[in-house]
Amino acid sequence: MKPSPVFLTDLLILRELFAPGEDFYLIDPAGRVRGEREDLPSPLRKASDHDEQPSFVADLRNGEIVLYSSSCGDERWLSFDYINNPDGTIRWFYPSAGLHAGHLSLYNAVSVKAKLYKTLTRIAFKLGQHHRLASGTFRVQQKLYESVQMRYGITFREAASFFTGTRGATRKLVIELHDEESTTGFIKVPLTTAAKDLTENEYEMVKSLNKYDFTTLSLPKISPRINGHARLSNVKPAIVIPADRITNIHLAATTELVAISHEVKKIGATPVWEAIENNLRFLTNEIYFINELSREKTADLIALLKELYHQIDIHTPIALSVSHGDFTPWNMYCDEQRLYVYDWEMARNGIPMFFDLFHFTYQSTILRQRRNYPAVKNQIDQWSQQPMAQKLIQTHHVNLSLHQQLYLLFTASHYLRQYLGERELLMQSHWMIDAWTAAIRDGLHTAKHDRKQL
Repeated sequence: MKPSPVFLTDLLILRELFAPGEDFYLIDPAGRVRGEREDLPSPLRKASDHDEQPSFVADLRNGEIVLYSSSCGDERWLSFDYINNPDGTIRWFYPSAGLHAGHLSLYNAVSVKAKLYKTLTRIAFKLGQHHRLASGTFRVQQKLYESVQMRYGITFREAASFFTGTRGATRKLVIELHDEESTTGFIKVPLTTAAKDLTENEYEMVKSLNKYDFTTLSLPKISPRINGHARLSNVKPAIVIPADRITNIHLAATTELVAISHEVKKIGATPVWEAIENNLRFLTNEIYFINELSREKTADLIALLKELYHQIDIHTPIALSVSHGDFTPWNMYCDEQRLYVYDWEMARNGIPMFFDLFHFTYQSTILRQRRNYPAVKNQIDQWSQQPMAQKLIQTHHVNLSLHQQLYLLFTASHYLRQYLGERELLMQSHWMIDAWTAAIRDGLHTAKHDRKQL
């Protein structure tokens, strides 16, 4: 049987975890590795006898994946099972001898397929047959794993599983920690400079927000750093209620955040407006397409963004508050009394109110419910009429239409700029572009109609 391909990005992530800073050497006589290799030493290159620089070696001979370091003389080995993404890259990995499916804590999905996968995985672990679900196995020196435990403060009583992160400029490796019963915490390992900035921002925001005693909102506790890395507690409650629409729990949590952070500034003095201007300057320049993004749809969306931008009066005062930044169903849990929100990497102060609720509605409706913009509009109409939402609107003199226009300007320009820089796009990116285009066009049409009426 022909060995499956191995992706260079996965090997580099494993090097970053097990032997950060060490030179990378690849032994791949069968040519299994996929990806750019120009910046790597020759597959057969060896360090000279007098070279004391430690080297991390990925040995792919004999159909195996064996990882070791020249800095370790250890002959003891630890085996890891891994599970691939649909494209063949590694998604999760965990010790083959593990007794608990801790990696499922990194999988907050509620589809029927996801629930079935979780159930089968738990059964397989209980029966000791979880290796049958794995895409493959690799071996690593025991001392290299022990160095990971020391580096990140993982105790001998704790087991770990690993998520390789979402590809892109903000990629992070996530370490999940668990005991015999359940997941106890997470450690994020940034793999890029941008990812490092995000994890630093999350640390500061969570530490700041933990000073408050919220009634409805729950967020992770954060530990003191060990070698620069903090541990975030697991916020998942014992009983989870699915919620892919805005409920009174979401509105109550939003109200609590507004209560501790509300302020008023002119639109032009907000960080959101500064980001919008930077994004539009980028989108106004000549664009080079490196993926399958539609040129026609891209030009249409940019034209609409410019038109909307010129209709905003930057001298208008606007109500601001702290924002989570990625307020979506897959970054939270809900029970009957509280909202448990995690992944605060993109949290910011001074963001126009209701940004989080708009983001939740667009993301949930388009990506999870797989519906279109009219459904988004209908759901916004529904939650905005709820008493708690109305109280916020009236108390802080919120023009909800203006706030949604700013949300669309910021979000569409930000992600369109990001999409243009990615070589491969997920199908969901195209869905979001269609939704933003329809929403902005509808808003401009409504504004023109209102002006005619006046």
